[in-house]
Amino acid sequence: MKKLLVLLLVIALPAFAFADFQLGAVGMYKGTIAQLKAKDVGLEDFTFGAEARLKLSLFQAGVSALYYPENVALDKPPAIVALTDVGLSLDLLFLRIGLGLGPNLVIALKDTGAAKPFPVGLNMKLSTDVNIGNLSLGLVGFYYLDSIKELKNVGSIFKDMPWLGVTAMFKIF
Repeated sequence: MKKLLVLLLVIALPAFAFADFQLGAVGMYKGTIAQLKAKDVGLEDFTFGAEARLKLSLFQAGVSALYYPENVALDKPPAIVALTDVGLSLDLLFLRIGLGLGPNLVIALKDTGAAKPFPVGLNMKLSTDVNIGNLSLGLVGFYYLDSIKELKNVGSIFKDMPWLGVTAMFKIF
């Protein structure tokens, strides 16, 4: 086992010399189009958290960890929702465009019997960033998928309201 770990490190460390790692903040609107039209938008329609991305060549992996406060009306405890994704990312001059797919994980912050993170569907992530030196400012959209089978009906996915947000990321290495 130790030999395998050493071998993986010997292979992975040179690859990370060419990788970009970004860490930053994300703010998301999680309401509906009807709320926007009715101008019935409140603070409870937004969620905030952290985002991390690792890019190696054309491939990118990311996680957005969003805080959801307790919702007594729906009997939901406070939680962190981790929207993970793996996909492709293309740099064009100072723009970065990405597309990824991954599972959603819910981490309950209050003991409800489900102590471990559990997956709740999938997400498809679309992102566009403007890179200014080590700083990156961007727009991100997450589309919720119940299963991988929903990718066959891509047109119906885009009719639903995505979680829309903005990111501010700083390049660590």
